[in-house]
Amino acid sequence: MSLFYLLTSVISAAYVALMLSYLYGWNKTGNWLLKPGTGNQESATRVSIIIPARNEEHTILNCLSSIYKQVFPLTGFEVIVMDDHSTDDTKEKIQLQRHENLKLISLSKDKTGKKHAISEGIKQASGTLIITTDADCEMGENWLSSIVSFYEERKPKMIVAPVLLIGENSFQEKIQGLEMTALTACACASINFNLPILCSGANLAYEKSAFLSVNGFEGVDKIATGDDIFLMLKVHNKFPKQIAYLRSKEARVFTNPARSTSEAFWQRKRWASKTFSYGFNHITGIAILIFLANFLILFSGIMSAISLKFVFVPAICISAKFLVDFMLLYAASSYFKKEFNPFVFAAASVFYPVYVMLVGFISPFSNYSWKGRRY
Repeated sequence: MSLFYLLTSVISAAYVALMLSYLYGWNKTGNWLLKPGTGNQESATRVSIIIPARNEEHTILNCLSSIYKQVFPLTGFEVIVMDDHSTDDTKEKIQLQRHENLKLISLSKDKTGKKHAISEGIKQASGTLIITTDADCEMGENWLSSIVSFYEERKPKMIVAPVLLIGENSFQEKIQGLEMTALTACACASINFNLPILCSGANLAYEKSAFLSVNGFEGVDKIATGDDIFLMLKVHNKFPKQIAYLRSKEARVFTNPARSTSEAFWQRKRWASKTFSYGFNHITGIAILIFLANFLILFSGIMSAISLKFVFVPAICISAKFLVDFMLLYAASSYFKKEFNPFVFAAASVFYPVYVMLVGFISPFSNYSWKGRRY
């Protein structure tokens, strides 16, 4: 029993220390405020916005509409939609749009997947700054101005910006919203410490020259997912301290939650499937720590049901985890003005360890489907 107490205490202490460091990193990262009138000024930076799309007929027009409502000169950017062999009316809907700076490019038969879509889009891009987003995303009118002005002042090789959920209604959708907010805060904090762990291709910017310098997705192109994080790691290795987080409400990108529990589960299974493809580094180390911290909560609950002798230490460790998770989520939710329901958070804290166990155990040993493809 002493070994159980020791292991529980060490893992829990490490988790608490990690979350407190992320809370510190989140608070330490300065807010980026867009100067009035910036968006109406001609920019010296030419921007190419690349949108990989496969079977997005229901969302692509809203995405394009929000981009073309940007307070930013139309002559300063182009939009390249890369169609990844859509089998619906995605292409037809884009072709009906009448924007001079909009390009629709279809992948050749021998190329499929998001990495190829982005790579081919960059080959056709005239911009020095590449911005990627997803076809199911929308953004506010100052999104582009915020990214470009931040880039022109700081000149990082890569900019990671926030992605949040919108329109969460059901309980499981609200849990997804909390999770996405927490991931956003952790991504911000980790970049502040120059140990980036997360980013999202739904809101990612980088110099075209940096992409070419690291040879794009070469070496990771056979892995189905991870276009964003693998590229981030390559840039981090080639250009230390040249990745910046854009902490700004204006720079947010919004997407909808998965509408069913099964859809949400398999989406996260897809996200987790690439974890051990990173090799053993700080990302896999943190993933293992989070897995073990949640595993011990479940194991402690089982052991406590068997004997009350196991209750004391696990109860303290679980309470500490609950507290640090609450602090980080509350801080990030308050900044982004996201609803924070303590009752949903409490329920999610009970549910989440089960979810982590299922995803963690299933991801390495099973296939998944995405956009009509099996991986």
